[in-house]
Amino acid sequence: MTPDLGHYASVPEFIYGITREIWEDRGIGGKLDEYYAPDILLRAATGFTDSNQGVAAQTLQTLHQFPNRQLVGEDVIWTGYDDGTFLSSHRLSSVMTHTGDGMLGRAQGKRVRSRIIADCWVRNRVVVEEWLVRDQAAFARCLGLEPRMLAREMTDRELRRGVPISFFVPAHDRVGGFTPAIQDDETVHAVVRGLTRVWHAKETAAIRDLYFHGAALHAPGGDVLYGHGDIDNFALGYLASFPDAAYRVESARVNRDPEQPVRIALRWSLTGTHCGFGHFGEPTGAPVYVMGMSHLNMTGGRVTAEYMVTDEVSIWKQIYAHAESRAGA
Repeated sequence: MTPDLGHYASVPEFIYGITREIWEDRGIGGKLDEYYAPDILLRAATGFTDSNQGVAAQTLQTLHQFPNRQLVGEDVIWTGYDDGTFLSSHRLSSVMTHTGDGMLGRAQGKRVRSRIIADCWVRNRVVVEEWLVRDQAAFARCLGLEPRMLAREMTDRELRRGVPISFFVPAHDRVGGFTPAIQDDETVHAVVRGLTRVWHAKETAAIRDLYFHGAALHAPGGDVLYGHGDIDNFALGYLASFPDAAYRVESARVNRDPEQPVRIALRWSLTGTHCGFGHFGEPTGAPVYVMGMSHLNMTGGRVTAEYMVTDEVSIWKQIYAHAESRAGA
C-alpha cells in the first residue's frame, strides 16, 4: 500500500518538507498539530515525551535559544509497510547561533553545529512514534565546553529546580503500536553480525572485516575518524568504560537506490555499567544506557562511511544521577 504523503512526491521529500514547515517556516504548534499525533511517543536520549504539547514546548525552548536554527537534511532511509505506514530514518545537521538563555546556559553568541538522527513511524501523514538522538557533545564543544562539563551544568540546574535529572532509559518507555525489527536482508544481517562482534563480543578485530580500510566514521562530538586504527581506538574507549555492556540492534533496514551506495539505518543500544577507565573517565559504578543511531554507506560489502550519533551529554547525566542518588542515600 502506497503511503499517504499529501502534496509531497516521496517519503524523503515528506520528511524534509514537514521538518522545514515546523522549524524554518515557523509552523511550530500548528504544524505539530497537523503532523504529530496528540499522544505521540517520543523517545529521545534526553528524555521521554508522550504528548504533542510536550514536543511543542521543547521546540519553542530550542528556538528561543537558537532562533536562526537551520536543519540541513542529509539523508532519509525508509521502509514502507503493507498497511500504508512507513518508518523513516532522517539524518540531518543542525546549524544555529546560541543567542538565547536556556537549558544550555547563558547565550554566548557562538555558532553551533550538531548531527541528529530521528526515526519516525508515520501513519496517514502523522508521526505516531519517534526515536531521536542528538549529538550534544558537538553542541558542548562548539560552546567551548567538554561534554561532561555541560552535563554537570545541566544536572545542577535541574537539581536547583527540583526536577528529575533528564535522560532516557528503557524503564521510562511505554509500549507503542510499532514493533521495531531487523529487515530480512543478507547485507543487513551481515552488518548486524559484524557490529555484534565488535560491540557485544568485544572483538574489535571484526572492524577489519566490516569496514573498508579507508572508511570514515563520523563519530559523536563532531569528530571524523579515518581507517581501522581510528575506529578501533574509538570502540575501545567506549568498551573500556562499559566492559560488561550488552549490545543490541533494535532496528535495521536497507535502501538500494540508483547511483547511490547501499545505505543502512540502524538503531542500537549499549546497556552496561560504568566500571572501567575509558572514554568516560574514572569508573563510578553507574548503570548506563546508551541510545545509538547509525547510518552506514556500503560498497562491495564493506562500510565506507558511518554516521554514528550518541548523546554523550546524556550519558554523563546518567553517571551524575547515580552519584547524586548515592550521595542522598
